[in-house]
Parts: sequence; structure tokens; C-alpha cells
Amino acid sequence: MSKLYDDIVKAIEEDINNGLYKPGKRLPSIRNLSKKYNCSKNTVVKAYETLKNNHIIYSIPQSGYYIVEKLINNTQKQSEYINFHTGNPIVGNMNTPDLKHCLDRAVDIYKDNSLSSNVYGVESLRQILPKYLSNFQVFTSPNNIFINLGIQQALSILTQITFPNGKDIILIEQPTYSYFINFLKYYGAKIIGIERDEQGIDLDRLEFLFKNEKIKFFYTVPHNHSPLGTYYSKNQRKAIAKLADKYDVYIVEDDYFADISSDSKYDPIYSYSNHERHFYLKSFSKILPWLRIGLIVAPTHILKILEEYRTVSYYYSYFSASLISQATLEIYIRSNILKKHVDYMTKELKEKQNKLSLNFQRVRNLGIKCIGGKSGFYSYILFDDYIDENKFVEELKAEKVLVSSGKRFFLDDSFYKKGIRLSIASVNCEDIDKGFNIIINKLEKYFRF
Repeated sequence: MSKLYDDIVKAIEEDINNGLYKPGKRLPSIRNLSKKYNCSKNTVVKAYETLKNNHIIYSIPQSGYYIVEKLINNTQKQSEYINFHTGNPIVGNMNTPDLKHCLDRAVDIYKDNSLSSNVYGVESLRQILPKYLSNFQVFTSPNNIFINLGIQQALSILTQITFPNGKDIILIEQPTYSYFINFLKYYGAKIIGIERDEQGIDLDRLEFLFKNEKIKFFYTVPHNHSPLGTYYSKNQRKAIAKLADKYDVYIVEDDYFADISSDSKYDPIYSYSNHERHFYLKSFSKILPWLRIGLIVAPTHILKILEEYRTVSYYYSYFSASLISQATLEIYIRSNILKKHVDYMTKELKEKQNKLSLNFQRVRNLGIKCIGGKSGFYSYILFDDYIDENKFVEELKAEKVLVSSGKRFFLDDSFYKKGIRLSIASVNCEDIDKGFNIIINKLEKYFRF
């Protein structure tokens, strides 16, 4: 039998949906509702607080409760699509009470503070990050940590500053993070690519490039790779660190999704290096999508360069995360709510990866190759020449299934492997089955028997 306050919640929701109560207008007082439902005031308060936690109403002290005005309502439009395109989890899927708690605590603790001119970030957050990072075998000091808006800002900084090795070519995996490719081209950077597939990279080729080209840094996403959804073996990670030290090449390791790993024994490249030529990048935007925040762990001899650059960069850009974002992240870590959240995401991701694997087998039965799907959100379906990937993407869109053309993840046509990238960040298991029914139906029409 449902509790009385549950019945009151359902009744108020029904009255709101029927237009009895209007947005912006005050709802009935606690006293009036307690008389209407013949219950205590505490029961009504509990019902109102439930509606408040569900973001249906809000309260104003000494005034009352009001309906939340939905000025921007695109929920229905988004839900019409099965979105394999975006790599961003849906905020609505997260634990809202935990978020509210951390936000409230952050505001309470930092209400008398302001975002200082410290380009490193909020000091109290930086002090607890080394212990947090040690969970991923990243051992460092607070002095080596810069807090910034996210990975893109970090990559922008590292591209533009001069490194002590005096080199000027940036080496990137092919394929890789599309936004960084676009930035490098726009900035006019010197770029070289190295092919990566489900087996990793050719270490002999990597050594040749390190030895014979003026490689400033090698940008790599060792695991949870986009768009492939793969990770480097332990031997490859060790070899990359060793080659970087041998040939005076810096490593920029993008470990954006470090909290979620399909291999419990996974250690980043950073753990195998001497840290003198290694930048470790970490983002929280995938696991806490309401926060735009990340960090750089930098070598000690680069700190002064980074500090000077970030100081003058305020004249044309802004790299620091907001005070409320940094404060909220600090509460998430200190309270262990972040771990609880990560455990939930890990379990959910595993379920979706298992569902993806079953559907990949259906695709492979058509003779079509699938890569990844076991590390992070991403995976890649390779197409033969007779399939027009751009037309395929548009046909799926007409069927309300969104995917990404693979081309945007490659530097140029010399590296391009025709196909589409899929992301399971914002879909559930039911969506995966429905989406693949449509994808496979389309593929069958292209397939040559």
C-alpha cells in the first residue's frame, strides 16, 4: 500500500498536468492541503519536498511553493532519436539528490570566497587531488597540478607553449579526438599522424618518427579511445614511455575517462615514465557532465612556463574552471560520492557494452568488421568501398538514429578507414537493440552477397 504522501504527490502532479496549477503561480498552502487530504502538515511538507527534489516545483522562503517554469523544453524532441552520436552522458540519468547535496555543501563552504588569481586552481581541491590520482597510479604533488576548464583548454595551452626540447611537430594517433584535429589545423600546427588500430600502434614506426622527426609531443589516448573504443597493451604503454625518454619527446596522455576501466589492472603510461617528459590530462566531464572541469599534471621544469602562459592568456581566453565547479568537485571527492557515482556508471556501462557486443555479432555475421566496444563509450564499424558512409548516416538520421561519420576523426584521406563511430554514452540497452535493428536493416540493403 502506498504512503499518503505518495498519493498527494501523484495528485499534485496530475493537477499540474491538467493545468489546474499554472507555472509561476503559488501552489496551495501546507495548511490548506493538510485539510484537503485530512493529514498532518508534515505529510504535506514531505510531499512538497519530494516534488521539489524531482524538479517539478521550487520553494521561496516565507512565500510558498511554485511550479518550475520549463522555458526551454526540448526533452521530447531529443527522446525521439536514438543518439549514438554524442559522447556526453545525459545529465538527467545522474543521481540528482547527490548533485544537490554537493552543490549545497559547496555553496555553504565557499560562500565567502571568490575565484582568486591563482592560475593553478582552488588550493583546497589541489591538496586532495594527489590522493585521488594515486588510485590510477598517478603519483604527483599538488604543486604539479593545474585545474582548468577541461581537456580542450589543456590541449590548446600545450600546443601553443614552447617546450624545452625545442621541437615543433605534434604527433597524433590516427584516428583520434576530432576537436583536437580541428584545433591543430586551425592553429596551423605542424602535424604528423601514426596509424592506430585494434592492435595498437607499430612501435617500430613510432621509434622511427621519434628519432627522425622533430616531435614536440605525442598526443595519445591509451584507453577508452575515441573513436575506436580500444586500449594499449601493457607492453605498448611501457614501450611508449621508454621511447619518449630515449628520444626527448614529451607525452601528452589524455586519460579523460580514467575512473572507468574495463581492466582493473590497467595503469597509464604515466606510471611507467620518469615524469620529466609527461603531461597527464584528466577530465571529469564524462562522469560528472554538469561540471566542465579537468586537470593537467605537468613536469616540474614546465610549471613556470605554464604559469606564465596561463597568466597572460586571460587577455584573450579563459582556462580556469568556475569556483562553484571546483568546490563541487571537491565535495564529491571528499564525501566519497564520486566513488559511488563511478561504481554506478561502471556497472551501467558494462551492461551496455554487453548489449553492444551481442549486436556487433549480428553485424559481423554480415561480413562487416567492428572494432572496440569494450573500453569506454565508443566503437567503430568499418565499411567497404561500396558503402557511402555519408549517405548511410543521413539514411539513419531519417530513421531517427544518430551516428557519426568516421571521417572527422582522421587527419586526412591517407589515414582514413571508411566507417561510422558509435557512442553508447546517452543510450540505454533498449535503445541499443532498437538502433541496431535499424542499422542492420540498412546494412543488409548495402551488403553484396
